[in-house]
Amino acid sequence: MASNTAKNKRFSLLGQGTWFLGDSEANRQEEIRALQTGIDLGMTLIDTAEMYGKGRAEELVGEALEGRRDKVFLLSKVLPSNASREGTKTACEQSLRRLRTDVIDLYMLHWQGDYPFEETIAAMTDLIREGKILSWGLSNMDVDGIAQIFALVQGKTCAANEIMYNLSRRGVELD
Repeated sequence: MASNTAKNKRFSLLGQGTWFLGDSEANRQEEIRALQTGIDLGMTLIDTAEMYGKGRAEELVGEALEGRRDKVFLLSKVLPSNASREGTKTACEQSLRRLRTDVIDLYMLHWQGDYPFEETIAAMTDLIREGKILSWGLSNMDVDGIAQIFALVQGKTCAANEIMYNLSRRGVELD
């Protein structure tokens, strides 16, 4: 188990991704059971995003977490097209509603977009202050993007950078 040092919340090192969940209504109950079984087996990190299934994955996760939310480290992501200060806050509110929770443990910028990092970070700071997220991070950020983030005063509060790395996608090794 690892710990979120900012809030000392524990989570499993191996998590459950939801990229393709919610795409088929016919699979809904099976997907919910799969998530619940994973939680029961100790896979308590659940990774989702507003874009997965156009929000349906978050809805499915929300249903799967009924009565189990306190056992899970929940992370979700905002699309770059929504990453203005107000857009990030609105997207987070919508994710919270779909996820049926009042707080997201780690809220991430899904990848770099056109909005200045300062604007997105200001929104993340607002969301932490409002108690809607516990921490914020990045996803799919390259080395140059991370350097830009950490050059900003508030950038140093970034908790994580989730990268795509698996047996078939190992490009990050080049950076």
